[in-house]
Amino acid sequence: MSFGFGMGFPPAASAAGGPSLNLQFAGNSVLDSRITFTRASTGTYFNSAGVLTSAAINEPRFDYNPTTLAPLGLLIEEQRTNLVLNSATLITQSVTVTGVAHTLSFYGTGTVVISGTGTGTLVGSGAFPTRSTLTFTPTVGVVILTVTGTVTQAQLEAGAFATSYIPTTTAAATRAADDASITTLTPWFNATEGTLYSESLLTRQNATSGTNVFYIYSTSNSVIKLYYRGAGTTGATVVDATVTQADLTPTGALTANTVAKLSLAYKANDFASSGNGGTVVTDASGTVPTGLSQVLLGSPSAYLNGYIRTITYYPRRLSNAELQSITA
Repeated sequence: MSFGFGMGFPPAASAAGGPSLNLQFAGNSVLDSRITFTRASTGTYFNSAGVLTSAAINEPRFDYNPTTLAPLGLLIEEQRTNLVLNSATLITQSVTVTGVAHTLSFYGTGTVVISGTGTGTLVGSGAFPTRSTLTFTPTVGVVILTVTGTVTQAQLEAGAFATSYIPTTTAAATRAADDASITTLTPWFNATEGTLYSESLLTRQNATSGTNVFYIYSTSNSVIKLYYRGAGTTGATVVDATVTQADLTPTGALTANTVAKLSLAYKANDFASSGNGGTVVTDASGTVPTGLSQVLLGSPSAYLNGYIRTITYYPRRLSNAELQSITA
């Protein structure tokens, strides 16, 4: 993987009032103490030297590009299972699958031919850290993976895209989901007006389905959030007790493997959003939800499957010009 972007810095706003919450994840090694992080299994990532490393249970993964060593951010992924055995050096084997999209991936220059209830051929494109992937949809039953040449750190998982490597030996192995949250909004949150800002990066999916980035919510089904809407677009939504008050699609283009900068400003009858410096979109009617109590980062059920680089909150409604400026 190769990504061309810099480290990034906290977004600037006018001297009238800076952010009350400013979380920087790219190039970091520890989480802010306000964040609760859980993952009920180990998980792999690339450390700052580009070495594939295993993180312990409940240890966050601050990933790096293994080729350029550029910091990517906090990795948030859904639960996945690697179905192949002895994944470090794959040999020919049969695997029981369901009738949904599956993705095969590996490092190396070898070839895997898929037969049985699924078909396809994946030819390795190079030595580690070049990862080759193939998505196919089998019918329920058994697929046969016929291996020739060098096929290392192989993975076959149910899903339309590859996720981080899950090592196996004599049995399939599951990596649990990454969950990051802030369980109190005190003292940084303003219930009357404010602005959300995020920088995130999707690397392992094409954003064809909704995935959350910055999600402030309550148990009464109220929410203010920034997210990937799907079909290559982003979203900014405000919901008050199940009733949508603003549903905005920022006009800044979303490009795969490129940092997406999103903003959402809220105030009664005054909502606005911008993405990647695009034209600000607005909604002049709606209420601000009450009772908001928690923040979820890259989840809940709609997992990001990518990287969170920056989360920033301003306790005021930034001007439209500021929204466009901080996302440029």
